[in-house]
Amino acid sequence: VQIARAAGLRVFGTAGTADGIALVLREGVHVVFDHRSAGHMEEAMAATGGRGFDVILEMLANANLAGDLKILAMGGRVVVIGSRGTVEIDPRDTMARDASILGMSLFNMPDAERDASARHRPGAAAVRGAGKPRRRDVPGREGKDRFASVS
Repeated sequence: VQIARAAGLRVFGTAGTADGIALVLREGVHVVFDHRSAGHMEEAMAATGGRGFDVILEMLANANLAGDLKILAMGGRVVVIGSRGTVEIDPRDTMARDASILGMSLFNMPDAERDASARHRPGAAAVRGAGKPRRRDVPGREGKDRFASVS
């Protein structure tokens, strides 16, 4: 969250309890949605002005990935950080947005790269695209027009 904010992104988050919502806000997100609320995906999309999210860091892909793909901006990407099972998606949701799905695990990063990354900004690769995981910046999208979501 802090890295995304430092990069100038507007950061959204989700949580399912009052304590979780308070924690996500303390961590620095701009807006948090209750993922147990029936309309939270529509609320999140509306919060981007209908444009969608540039980056979604997904921690439970088996439950959320199919929905994530529907709220991405053009050229957006989902970085899968966690999953507890298989998932079924409609590939047309990626095609319609020129979207990418990336999987990442810090355990896959070579020790030297992980050590160098930790010295500079832990986790920066997920936002900035340096080294692993591979990801590209979105040219021309600055400040309030760039969105990230942590779900």
